[in-house]
Amino acid sequence: MLLLLALFGGLAWASPTSPVPCAEQPYTLETPEGLAGGGNLEFDAEVAIFSDGACLQTKGLLLQAPSLRYDQGSGELTAQQFEVETARYRFWAEEGRIKGQVLQARGIRATTCRCGDDLRLLSETLRFDTQSGEMVLEESRLEVYAFGLARFSELRLEPDRPLGENLGLAPAGAGDAPLALPLRFDFDQGLNVGLNEFPLPDSAGVAGKFSTRLTLLGLRLGSPDPILRLGLAAQEKNRRASLQLDSKPSGFASRGEVVDGPLFFVHDSELGRYAFGLKKAFALERFTLIPYAWVAQDWRDGTPATQEQGLAAGAELRYAFEVQEGPFRFRLEPFGVLGFYDQPQQYLAYGGQAEGRYEGEFALRVGYTWAIESTPGRFWLERREAAQKLSGSLQYQNVRLEAEHDFLKTQTEASLRIGFRQDYGEVWARLHTCWNCVGKTLSNGRDDWERRELVVGFTPVPLSCTYDLNLTPFLGYDFLRQGVSRWGLELRYADCCFIWRLGYQEIRLAQHPGEVANGKLTFGLEIR
Repeated sequence: MLLLLALFGGLAWASPTSPVPCAEQPYTLETPEGLAGGGNLEFDAEVAIFSDGACLQTKGLLLQAPSLRYDQGSGELTAQQFEVETARYRFWAEEGRIKGQVLQARGIRATTCRCGDDLRLLSETLRFDTQSGEMVLEESRLEVYAFGLARFSELRLEPDRPLGENLGLAPAGAGDAPLALPLRFDFDQGLNVGLNEFPLPDSAGVAGKFSTRLTLLGLRLGSPDPILRLGLAAQEKNRRASLQLDSKPSGFASRGEVVDGPLFFVHDSELGRYAFGLKKAFALERFTLIPYAWVAQDWRDGTPATQEQGLAAGAELRYAFEVQEGPFRFRLEPFGVLGFYDQPQQYLAYGGQAEGRYEGEFALRVGYTWAIESTPGRFWLERREAAQKLSGSLQYQNVRLEAEHDFLKTQTEASLRIGFRQDYGEVWARLHTCWNCVGKTLSNGRDDWERRELVVGFTPVPLSCTYDLNLTPFLGYDFLRQGVSRWGLELRYADCCFIWRLGYQEIRLAQHPGEVANGKLTFGLEIR
């Protein structure tokens, strides 16, 4: 059940419309709080009593109740056992009142589900600003299938933020993008299961003020090299801290960081790296100056034999120039790094990036990235790897072409994707080629100097109906080795609240040095 916390990505809930819109009720009355209406209207002195489909409609809110009382003297609206629909939520309340464009209610049950309330928030009281859409729940708890997951003394739900951000489950600005599952369950070179960045409420029970996440994973279980991972991470404004410990048959490994403004400490025991120092950026119009200083250790080639220790200090200077004229845009950002060490050695690196774009009937991008080092850097923090790359892309309707040439490696890669959109989804094909490739993907361990793979697949339209399902297949073929390179299939099923995903993909002929020929079974959930 704990994995259901991943569901709070926060897509807008499409509420059903009232059988009779409030404006079309037989009796309506304009009030400072909105338009009140109903099938029947009675008066008790200055109190107007709406019944038989009583409702109130205002900005971002539709309230429906058996009866609605409006005191014309005080300007207060009261109702009992009512339902409210907003852009993202439905909620029910035992009783409440609206005055001064603020709804105050008690006995709250809120949900984002399209039907039912398997995912819900229960709260003692609620304060809802009908103009801004902000809700504040006090003494609330989160439930999934009546299973309690978290409690909050005060929970603030902002209308322009998805539920995942309001609960501290997603980083700010993530929008409605799918969230990483806090519980992992898949099979990839062994069984992977456990909590992955599981969010924990802070001591005050207020979500969103301090984000703390717990990781407890078993990786590659059943393989010759299993890993038990324990991690803890926290973040608040410009401060963050994380620590991760791995227990393997070969021993223990750790990595982590602590950042407080310009001060930081980072370490990675497997790479032989640690550093303690400061780094701060100062902006002046188009220029950015980043002075730095740290004491560090680094294994330059990843082994203790190339260990470097000492002090480093210097600065990086960047200049950003951008101009746009109609559909054309050009950006140039050169940089230079000058560093000094506690030994007779200096570090100088310079380079930059130039990019031109055209966005009209078609989209065209051409970019060039370069970096030159006068001497090798001692530590990874100030090091700028040498590079000379020319890249570009062209997109017209459902056709997209991407290409990149690395002058230092004399390697060229290109990818062409063609899609055919229909009402039921998109059928697509992607051809990826590589010439003079660097890296070993052949089974005999030799470098493969050329790769050529075609992948075809189908992406259905997003599920919109309840109790509906779809399939997402893909198949890859390697023309040089003449065999199926990869295949996969994902099944999606939608209920009232969630989309359940079950998929399997298998790599038969690796196309990149980082790929491993094996199968992978995945399970996931998303909020609708």
